[in-house]
Amino acid sequence: MASPPTSCRLSLLLVGVLFSAAAATAARFAPVDNHLLACGAPDPVVLPDGRRFVPDSGCASTRLRSSSPTPPLSSVAPPGSPPPPSPLHESARVFSCHASYDLAVRRRGRHILRLHFYPFAPALSASRFHVGAGGFLLLHNFTASAPVVKEFLLPVDSDVLVLTFVPEAGSTAFVNAIELVSAPEELVGDIGTLVASGGAAQIDGLSAQVFETLYRVTVAGRKVTPFNDTLWRTWVNDGQFLVDTDPASYKAWSFSGRIAYPKGSRQMTREVAPDNVYRSARSVRPGSNVTWGFPVPAGNRYLVRMHFCDTVSKALYELYFNIYINGNLAVKDFDLSSATGFLAYPYYIDFVVDVEDEGVLRLAIGGLNKSRSDEVSGILNALEIMRMNKTSGGMDGDFPIALDMEYVVSKGIGEFARSLLCGFVFAGLFVALVMLVLRLRTELRNNGTAWSWKAMDSGEGKLARAYQLVPSKTDY
Repeated sequence: MASPPTSCRLSLLLVGVLFSAAAATAARFAPVDNHLLACGAPDPVVLPDGRRFVPDSGCASTRLRSSSPTPPLSSVAPPGSPPPPSPLHESARVFSCHASYDLAVRRRGRHILRLHFYPFAPALSASRFHVGAGGFLLLHNFTASAPVVKEFLLPVDSDVLVLTFVPEAGSTAFVNAIELVSAPEELVGDIGTLVASGGAAQIDGLSAQVFETLYRVTVAGRKVTPFNDTLWRTWVNDGQFLVDTDPASYKAWSFSGRIAYPKGSRQMTREVAPDNVYRSARSVRPGSNVTWGFPVPAGNRYLVRMHFCDTVSKALYELYFNIYINGNLAVKDFDLSSATGFLAYPYYIDFVVDVEDEGVLRLAIGGLNKSRSDEVSGILNALEIMRMNKTSGGMDGDFPIALDMEYVVSKGIGEFARSLLCGFVFAGLFVALVMLVLRLRTELRNNGTAWSWKAMDSGEGKLARAYQLVPSKTDY
């Protein structure tokens, strides 16, 4: 008698699971622009996360321009050697001169651009080149000696984004894969906190900047792969970045509950960061510090985004801590509960900091004795570090590098104009010659002489054929 109800409950449970999965799939971010190009590949490439990269040749929404051939190059692994890190690394497009991709843009605004480089051949490891997007210099004198993905967040204000590769003299350029994806509006805000030795102050205008992602870290958690991120990002564990920290001063946490988001919020969504990075955290004890150190290029300005989600407290208003950046106080007596109003609610703060000569970015959280817990005073769940552009012309400044194809086009137009002019000149000379011949023929005809063929003796008893003017009878 109990079997039918049990079967009914199992059926309802299965329907509920399927409905939840369908709802989650429907809620997954769907970018308006989603260019996924496998450069030099003869066939589409499907990644483990389900994305399908199409060959860069013959793509309807993309056009490849160059004044010389751009041959594809395929990786041939020696027997017994490990396979490439990614299926995208099995081919590349190689440029020996100025070349560009024209990527159609359906919705203007901020985009995520990822460039994949894997030098599987010695010639690629020796390549040195520049890369620009929309006339903005992204990479200057770039070389790739190991697999690397360069990710940028940049505003696009045109219907076509021109991605340009410019080899250095005597060198080549290459790329294995290209991603251009529309970014959600909430991904980058306009306001941040500028942290300096003199204190912290509000700064705006961040939404108009170009960012290069250097680090994306999940604190005390497992690596998050693109399969588990709605924007196909990778988050690495923070263990390798901990510096000058006593293990007794912190504790790692894991959370299996539900991460909640404010209803109707346009600032905090799963596109800002996935749930998995909020399910782990590293806490600091009262009176102690936890510090992370990140090598960065000196002489640059950085956006540091620190993610918080209180999954360790039993009630609100238990955590109070300070936040430090390069030894400078960024936030004093930070109360996460006052910022969110709930437990397990994600929250982030954007800091802007200048790194001069030291070439290291140090981030720290310091526990305060005013916290209600003797074990936990502050937490950090995840962080991101992005380099900001130095000038309006490039990430590293302004350099005299032609990034668009106008000079190639103008050069082609100039050559075409010269060829056309030469054609007109030759045509004019030909017409003049024809008119001269016709006029001469008319005058000869009027004088009783015409063109004709006549066999002539070559002087050796043989007949030779030659043009000769001979009199002919003409009726007047």
